Amino acid sequence: MELGIIYSGEFGKRFVCNLASPYLCPTFGACGINGCDYCKKHDYSSNITYVKELPEPLQLGLYVEEPKNYVEKFSCEVLLTINIHPDILVSLPEIGEFKALIVPACDQKWCLPGLRKQLSDKCSELGIEFASPKPFCSLLPSGIVISEFCEEFSMGRPEFSVVMDGNTIRKVEVTRSDPCGAAYYVARRMRGYVVESKSEFWKEIHQHQCAYPCMASMDRDVELGEAPFHLAGYIMVYQFSAAAGIEADEFIPEHFKNIVCINQR
Repeated sequence: MELGIIYSGEFGKRFVCNLASPYLCPTFGACGINGCDYCKKHDYSSNITYVKELPEPLQLGLYVEEPKNYVEKFSCEVLLTINIHPDILVSLPEIGEFKALIVPACDQKWCLPGLRKQLSDKCSELGIEFASPKPFCSLLPSGIVISEFCEEFSMGRPEFSVVMDGNTIRKVEVTRSDPCGAAYYVARRMRGYVVESKSEFWKEIHQHQCAYPCMASMDRDVELGEAPFHLAGYIMVYQFSAAAGIEADEFIPEHFKNIVCINQR
């Protein structure tokens, strides 16, 4: 699958590195240079056919009159955009050729509700699959092309394989990574953990996610009612707990259960 990425900011850099240069993971500051055991075995650099880094939206001003001056013509199967100016974003279907558009909103400023509807309508008219997960790690397979993206890149809502020995976590493998790669750090840190209480177990998972650190916004989101950072934490705890065979529904706030407590398959 051919993937195109247009981004600005640190989250975009981390996403590209997680896909194409996993050996750079120690520079993110979690395990540290001396602590890295290079647990990420993937390298999707050959799948990335187009990458464009743009100035952050605030640097471009309120309006961009000629989006084509910033993005040349390109083609790919899936285009993924992170934190780009809305005037450029809405013009992409006219500039490039792609079958699916993914616009994560880990920060609501990346894609406000009105812009998301505009993009959804335009993509629908053009026969382009569209998804705008909030946060990015809430992405689930949907449609033929986006489902293929999730499968081929093992990307989206994190999934784990956990082997328990009594109450001790003996082995953890990441079977699907969240886009920033935090799942690998959580997996490594949870190996050897002895589960004595569910509340402490959930706290431990969340603590490691924050230490990576999670890059979702900590600002209150108007649609979620709280920060995307919090939702990302609930997803990580729920997904890891499920893999370990430990029920976590009571950890999830009622207003997030319809997002978090769902069957991915």
